Amino acid sequence: MALNIATIQNILKDRNLDGWLLFDFRCSNDLALEILGIKKESHLTRRFFYFIPQTGEPSKIVNAIEEHNLAHLPGEKLSYSSHDSLREQIAKALSGSKRIAMEYSPLNAIPYLSKVDAGTIELIRTFDVEIVSSADLITQFTAVWSSQQYMENVPVAKALIEIVDVAFNFIKNNILAGSTLTEYSVQQFIMNEFKRRNLVTDFPPIVGVNENSANPHYAPDETTFKEIKENDFVLIDLWAKTPEETSVWSDITWVGFVGKDVPEKYRKIWGIVKGARDAAFNLVDERFKANQPVCGYEVDNASRQVIEDAGYGKYFIHRTGHSITTTVHGSGPHMDNFETKDERLLLPSTSFSIEPGIYLTGDFGIRTEIDVFIHPNGKVEQTSGIKQEEIVAILK
Repeated sequence: MALNIATIQNILKDRNLDGWLLFDFRCSNDLALEILGIKKESHLTRRFFYFIPQTGEPSKIVNAIEEHNLAHLPGEKLSYSSHDSLREQIAKALSGSKRIAMEYSPLNAIPYLSKVDAGTIELIRTFDVEIVSSADLITQFTAVWSSQQYMENVPVAKALIEIVDVAFNFIKNNILAGSTLTEYSVQQFIMNEFKRRNLVTDFPPIVGVNENSANPHYAPDETTFKEIKENDFVLIDLWAKTPEETSVWSDITWVGFVGKDVPEKYRKIWGIVKGARDAAFNLVDERFKANQPVCGYEVDNASRQVIEDAGYGKYFIHRTGHSITTTVHGSGPHMDNFETKDERLLLPSTSFSIEPGIYLTGDFGIRTEIDVFIHPNGKVEQTSGIKQEEIVAILK
C-alpha cells in the first residue's frame, strides 16, 4: 500500500508513540523496504533511517553517496558521511522523542519482526529513547489486504480445492489401473495443475504417505519419495498464488486414505484435529460478531486445548496458524502460543491459516488446514468456502 504519513501519525498518536524509526542496511529489513516502497533489488550499500514523528515532517537520514534511495519519500533530507555525522543527524531527527517504534521484538519472541540488529538498537538507545516493537504498525501496513487482493484470491482458493480433488482422483485412477505411483509423481501432477491454471508457488507441495505424513515439512523430490499403494494414508499440503507481485496466497491441507473405508485409527485422530480446527475458527467468528478483540495466541489456545483434552497435546508440535499476505508466511499476527506468544490483535482485512495437527512419528500424521479472511465489516470467512469434513476414502 502507498505510504500515508497522516495515517501512520494517527496510529502513532493512538499508541502513545513519539515516532516510528525505519532502518535498513543492505536489504536487512525487508519490512521497511516494503513499507517505504523500495525494491529489494535496489543498490543499497549504506545504512539509512527514515523517521516518521507523531507530528511534523519526516526525516530521511541517508548516506551522502546514496541520497537517491529515499528521494521518492516526503521529508527533510539529513545527509551523513562519517560516523560522527551519522550520530548528529540521528540526534537531530529524534530530538524531543522519548518512545519510538522499530522492527524489534523483545527477546526475539516474534522472529518475523526482529529485523533491526542488536547493535543498532543499542545505538538508538544512546539517544535516551525507549524502543518498542512496531508490530501493530507492521500489521496495518504489510498484512492488510486490499479489496482487489481479496477478489483476486477468491478463484485461487477455489482452484486449490479443485486441485486436491483431481489429485485424489489421479491417485485412484493409477491404483485401480495397477500403475506404479509415488509421492513425487503426485507432487508433479499438482505442479502441472498449477502451471495449467497459471498459478505459482515458492516450493513444491507436500505429498506425504504413512510415516512421511507425520513430518510436517516433509516434501518428496526426484530422489526421495515413497510409493503409494492401496491402504496407505496420504497427506497433501499445497499453496499457490497468481504470478503478480501484489497477489496473496492460498494454503490448504487435506488428507485421504487409499481404500474404500477409512480405518478407525485414522478416523479417531481426524475427529480430534477437525474439532481443534473448528474451535479456532469459531473463536474468531464469535469474537468479531460480538465486536470483541482477539489475539493470535488466543486462537492457538482454543485449538490446542481440544487436542490436549484428548490426550494428544505432545503430538501437536507447531503453532496453529500463520499470517497470509504477499508471502505465504506473512508478517501479520500468527495463531501462536506455542512457538511464540503472539499478542498481536487480529485486524479486519487480514488473512491467516488455521492448521492444527497430530503427528504420530513412524506411523502417520493428520493436519487439516483452512484459510481465514476477516472482512472490513468484521465478517469472518473461510476463503475457499469448502473445508474437509471427513477423511477422503480415495477408492470409494
